[in-house]
Amino acid sequence: MIKIPPGYFSLLLSLLVVFGCNRNDNETHEESVLLTGNIEGNHPVTFFLEELTPSEIIPLDTIITNHEGGFTHSLQVKNAGFYRLRTTHVDFITLAMEPGENIHINADSDQLKETYTVSGSDGSQILWRLNNKILDGIAKADSLRTIYHEYRFNSQFHNVKQDLQSQYNQIIEQQEKYAISIIEKNPESLASILALYQYFEDNALLSDTAHFEYFEKLSKTLCSNYPSNKHVINLKKRVSDIKRHNTERLKNEQNLEPGNIAPDITLPDPSGNSLSLSSLDGNIVLIDFWAAWCPPCREANHILKDLYAQNKEKGFEIYAVSLDRTREQWLKAIAKDSITWKQVSDLRFMNSPVVSLYMVTEVPHYILLDRDRRIIARNFRIHELERLLKENL
Repeated sequence: MIKIPPGYFSLLLSLLVVFGCNRNDNETHEESVLLTGNIEGNHPVTFFLEELTPSEIIPLDTIITNHEGGFTHSLQVKNAGFYRLRTTHVDFITLAMEPGENIHINADSDQLKETYTVSGSDGSQILWRLNNKILDGIAKADSLRTIYHEYRFNSQFHNVKQDLQSQYNQIIEQQEKYAISIIEKNPESLASILALYQYFEDNALLSDTAHFEYFEKLSKTLCSNYPSNKHVINLKKRVSDIKRHNTERLKNEQNLEPGNIAPDITLPDPSGNSLSLSSLDGNIVLIDFWAAWCPPCREANHILKDLYAQNKEKGFEIYAVSLDRTREQWLKAIAKDSITWKQVSDLRFMNSPVVSLYMVTEVPHYILLDRDRRIIARNFRIHELERLLKENL
């Protein structure tokens, strides 16, 4: 079961212009792909043939088997690409077609993805092997879940649960290693892109941070072989975005070193007026990234209320940046927690630019600044704040 990952489909026109590889005029040539099959089950069977592009799923044709379960279909293919042959929205097979291929499929119509075999296409066979590995892992994971439910009320449940989690982690690790092996053994195959993006249940097997080397190497190899292919161009853009993000992250990390001046922030307060962090220069300032939907943040507000009352006259201020989604949610929390210190938010949740600027990965998140807005400490626990204030006020 090849699962197209969330977020893979994106607008393509600008990518073709900005991120295209060096063009190879010999790459583009339109030829027919002959698609044949023998399908077991009740006949006739209706299949829907679709193309998977980086921006959309394009319906191409309907294929109906004869009364013996056979079919023959010719498709004009200009470039190598991914296609889906499905009976329903959940039962389908994914093919990697190249111009000029003669692809043959055998399957049971009632369990298409579990029973199909494919020949005549190297890329499609790679996806078939990847599909079978995923199905094998899912079967093992289902067995673990069965044991989990059987032992829920057993006195040994805690130990059993730990063992099951360990076994599940091993399944994930095996799936990850297999996806990597597909890429390493087939660096010149377009099919390796789907191995790169493969999910197992809700887990992305490869991340663009921990496994960036595979993203970059595959992009370089495929750019050489498929310079104008839309999937390759999309991968090249992703690699470029990852590099840019890593550069920004390193720069932000350096900017947030203790002793550096904290980057300024200007966001609307609850009245809609712009309030800058720099307007509090001259005070010891706590930047508090929080949210109404975050229980630990709400608990911390009670501690902050006491510390703020005790130290406000000494020059202590709090600049609280809410990462809420709605104004109503934000204001209701301010009122309920009796917050009197400075509050700002652009109501963009974790998409706010200040999240990446200050490298916030979870809330609550704290940064303490001296009177010149230089960073004293960051990413500490709320119970450490009292000591830090005594040392710096």
